[in-house]
Amino acid sequence: MISFNLDELATKVITQLNNLIPVRDAYHLHGHSYRGLHQSSKGVDGTIPYESGLSRDGLRMFDLASQVVMIVSEPFTMEYRLDGEFLTYTPDYLLHLRDGRRAVVEIKWKKDADSEYNQRRFKAIREVLEAADVLFAVFSEDILRSPILQRNMSLLERHRHRIISPMVVGQILGHLRLGNMRLGELVRRIGCRHTVLAVLAQGLIATDLRKTDLTDASLVRRA
Repeated sequence: MISFNLDELATKVITQLNNLIPVRDAYHLHGHSYRGLHQSSKGVDGTIPYESGLSRDGLRMFDLASQVVMIVSEPFTMEYRLDGEFLTYTPDYLLHLRDGRRAVVEIKWKKDADSEYNQRRFKAIREVLEAADVLFAVFSEDILRSPILQRNMSLLERHRHRIISPMVVGQILGHLRLGNMRLGELVRRIGCRHTVLAVLAQGLIATDLRKTDLTDASLVRRA
């Protein structure tokens, strides 16, 4: 039976927030199943499916985001109300955040995301998710394909699989115990740029990858 109460719709979402298995297979415009699998330690089984190149760029960004600890593809289907009708929506991804919160993510080309219909649709979806205490965000190519983000992701991805000893990680976190530090200064103290970039890429420390290119002047902090 379809719910007619916002709290009931939100409760249905809450009961599904720990789902780890996609509720449906994803199909892209040409009718084929998932276009690819993104290798990630944040995926339930070490991989996360994506159905477009733009979605893959989103996964790359989430993978490098220190606040994201798990990424679940198409985790549930929810109801929302629009123009007097009850419709269903399946998120592209559900992000489990370090602070215990959840974030629903939609990845869509900007032209589609900015359409009048989708703007009203996203508003209705956000209303239900906020009632369930879940964050909601729509990412388009203006963010995911920005040259600065792309350069920073490519730089860190070259170092993300580097093995770092717990002792070195402890030293880096110790240097940051009193607050932010310039990347160049942290590199000077540790003695190896590759090591610091690897710790950044693995989400053990954090910086803003979207505003400026990663340089010695960039501020880094504990995750």
